[in-house]
Amino acid sequence: MRTLLLLVFYSISLFLISYFLLDVEGMVVNAFAGQTEMEIPENVLLDALEDMRYWNKFSVLFTFLLLLVKCCLIALILYAGLFFANLHREVKLARLFKVAVFSESILVIAGLVKVVIVSVGDFTYSEFAVFYPLSVLTLFDPSEINSLLIYPLQLVNLFELVYCFLLVFFFQNETGLSWGDSARVVLTSYLFALVFWLVLILFLTLNFT
Repeated sequence: MRTLLLLVFYSISLFLISYFLLDVEGMVVNAFAGQTEMEIPENVLLDALEDMRYWNKFSVLFTFLLLLVKCCLIALILYAGLFFANLHREVKLARLFKVAVFSESILVIAGLVKVVIVSVGDFTYSEFAVFYPLSVLTLFDPSEINSLLIYPLQLVNLFELVYCFLLVFFFQNETGLSWGDSARVVLTSYLFALVFWLVLILFLTLNFT
């Protein structure tokens, strides 16, 4: 129950910080206004903004569900790592779910840092969409690199490294395994899943752009 409440706290924190600091609607309007190659009727723009305001009411719920699904998947991935290492005995999936929820805190902090930086900077909507703090992507101009490289460069960031460390740390606390076994199980299973996810995203990007 405490882990679910923690996910609710994550969701509310992201919503409130974004609501009070970000003017996403203004960025979207400016993005449409800058579309010189095509004219967008005013009624279409107003309808799009109205739809955005409507769905924004459910953003806390959507964020909670996304975090819940992600943490469940991470718990399953860690359990699969334990299973293939033959170390899964007496380890319950709920404990691995707790590991995933606690570790997710650093990625929530990354999201909050992104919102704060964007709120004090001069970002367009497209720049906001691809920006990720302390990532390799920040060393490049996203408009000048291949779109296929954007997500991989976002993924290589300091917060992701800390996330991997927290996964190992909380995993070791919950399972009682040695640091070596914990690191081996967590990193092999998580990194394998991460590479699979990256390939999937690149495949979808290649086929829909």
